[in-house]
Amino acid sequence: MRNRIKSFVFILTLLLLYTSISSPQEKNSVDEKSIKAIINKFYDEDPFVNGEAIAEIVKSGNKTIDYLIESLEADNDNVRWCSAIALGKIAPEGERAIPFLTKALRDSNSNVRYCSAIALGKFREASETSIPDLQKLLNDDDEDVRWAAYISLSKINKESINQAPELSEILQKLEYLTPQFMKELNVPGVSIALIRNNETEFIKGFGVEDVRTSAPVTNETMFEACSMSKPVFAYLVLKLTEQKKLNLDVPLSTYLPEEFVCEDENYSNQITARMILAHTSGFPNWRKGEEEREGPIPIYFKPGQRFSYSGEGYYYLQRVVEKVTGKPLEEYARETLFKPLGLKHSSYVWTDEIDSLISCGHDALGKFLGKSKYLHSNSAYTFYSTAEDYARFIIEILKLAKANGSITNKSIKEMLSPQIDVMVRNPIDRPGSALGLFVYWGLGWAIDSTSSGKIYYHSGANRTGFRCYSQFRLDEGSGIVIMTNGLNGGELWSRLIKEIGDF
Repeated sequence: MRNRIKSFVFILTLLLLYTSISSPQEKNSVDEKSIKAIINKFYDEDPFVNGEAIAEIVKSGNKTIDYLIESLEADNDNVRWCSAIALGKIAPEGERAIPFLTKALRDSNSNVRYCSAIALGKFREASETSIPDLQKLLNDDDEDVRWAAYISLSKINKESINQAPELSEILQKLEYLTPQFMKELNVPGVSIALIRNNETEFIKGFGVEDVRTSAPVTNETMFEACSMSKPVFAYLVLKLTEQKKLNLDVPLSTYLPEEFVCEDENYSNQITARMILAHTSGFPNWRKGEEEREGPIPIYFKPGQRFSYSGEGYYYLQRVVEKVTGKPLEEYARETLFKPLGLKHSSYVWTDEIDSLISCGHDALGKFLGKSKYLHSNSAYTFYSTAEDYARFIIEILKLAKANGSITNKSIKEMLSPQIDVMVRNPIDRPGSALGLFVYWGLGWAIDSTSSGKIYYHSGANRTGFRCYSQFRLDEGSGIVIMTNGLNGGELWSRLIKEIGDF
């Protein structure tokens, strides 16, 4: 009798255990009808309802994968979006969803592409078949999608994103896209120089330097470098610091006292060359009436506290440099930089000798605006140069940065070290591993911290009808200079950089 009771208890225990395991009432388990009811909430326009539904479906994990695969192909954008989110939260469970998430990378909705890319990254090596489609997303129109593709590729196979484009591929894009963008944006003339392995690899002019004469852009055509004048000037300032004639951290009032309008009278005696070069002086970009009238110059905040782009600051530092050297900026620049580097077509001022080489500026419709004659140098914007000369300047920086042990090497490293976190500007739009994350400013150069390293750059825009851009990478010894003579040139170089990235 006692043995029968024991056997009965044992069988009953097994039955209860089996029931608890297989019961449809098990916690986090739902039947087909319940799953479809939850997924149906993805159609709701309230994102909070969507979020609750996603959280609920995720609790059941792998059991919902097939239903989510089906809803990932629904006609409704929001349903596909929510389905991709849910699959991403369930991953790395549900590997059978990988082909469908890969297909979703081609979805017309950027939110679906974004979440599908993120989801695939969670499967790591298991989703290796998705690499070709993820690589295509590195050039997606949506910046967030590009970032998601990069993150996932870095988890699946890091090497799949670090392949530098072939020079022939870059040249093909430039040859095809530049004339196309010029026509679309009414930009008459463009000059481009490419740098690879610390040498100029390609120089070419496109279009005309003057729409009235149809004179073609050549390698000797000089453009207004606009604000790209500033990094050149920063180099000259650092040469003075090497000669112990100027200290980056000594108040400039020590060299040249000036009266500024500010809340605290001490602000005028706190501004240093470092602050000027990194745009933390507190000056506006330009004073009212511009610098030529010598009107009052305001200081809007305590120097050194935050970033605020200022050409006015560079003009003040120029006056300090001229005081210290006893020479006009153009003369000092020619002796210190232009002649030593063989920059035959570069100048901070207009002269009769270079007049025939200087391009004219054009408006947004591509019509003639005028031809500038900067008779007085301004370190912030009057630099005339060719794409070839500016590339030589960048190459000098690239080479000096690797010349271990020299004083110049220390200065270049100082120039390219982040001085201030720039919270008010977005990174330049580039594809793939050149995707910008944060923006800093060095001494003269902007710095994008990207997924694969730092990219140094500067753009320029003069109302006389010029838009220019340059960038380089120390680790690759690569760079590009783009000069245009049209007001829409900024859009042109932006589109080109978005295509070719960190070359």
